[in-house]
Amino acid sequence: MRTERWKAPAVFLFLCFFLSGAVLSPLAAEGLDVIVSGSWRFPLRDSFWSSPGPSVQSMPGSAALSVVNAGNTREQWGIEVKIQGVPLPEGVRLWVRRSGSGHGAGWIRSGLGFVPVGESPVLLFSGTGDRMRVPLQLRIGGITPRTPGATIRTSLIFTVVRTR
Repeated sequence: MRTERWKAPAVFLFLCFFLSGAVLSPLAAEGLDVIVSGSWRFPLRDSFWSSPGPSVQSMPGSAALSVVNAGNTREQWGIEVKIQGVPLPEGVRLWVRRSGSGHGAGWIRSGLGFVPVGESPVLLFSGTGDRMRVPLQLRIGGITPRTPGATIRTSLIFTVVRTR
């Protein structure tokens, strides 16, 4: 029984460590570049296991995304995100959101609420023009004391796509 108690935290800590970076995919929008910088930082909470649905959120802005080379402020684009690699253990879920607008020419919209991330690309947010340092936040949920301990090699893939 005591070893089961430590398996779930081991999975959680591994996910936090492994997801501390992001992978860039080939760009679907020629000429536009997406740059992800920083790392996911998760504050430790003593009450993690006492909540009915244990989840943890990274610190807002510990990772950021930039879209560059839009050429002008009228170039419309979207950021899609998906998981690539080994599937997560049963019941473990990931969500991502932007926690701010960053800076730059043009505008940015949607994506302030957490979006569930799966194997199929999902639109995270959209905008126009160059946007720098758009802060991102990650939430991991569904880890319980019964979640089996494992090494999971998975990545978040961010892709910029033209929306026009």
